[in-house]
Amino acid sequence: MRADICSSDDYDTRDRLAAAIRTLGGVHESEWESLGVGLHRFHFPEGELSVFVDAWLVDIAGPDQLVQQVLQLISGRDHG
Repeated sequence: MRADICSSDDYDTRDRLAAAIRTLGGVHESEWESLGVGLHRFHFPEGELSVFVDAWLVDIAGPDQLVQQVLQLISGRDHG
């Protein structure tokens, strides 16, 4: 599943995305503090979540259930 998250200049939503990934236990391929421009891959027990950031937008792709959990956390709804 793939989902557009926000425009690249929506830093509040980008911060919520990063927090959701941390909350769900995502492990980045390397050290990271923020979601800069480029392709980021996070590993979860459910599979891999890709986060793509360019000059215009931020989107994610991964297993349906994982993407849905991320979207729920970003929106402020409980993921349980």
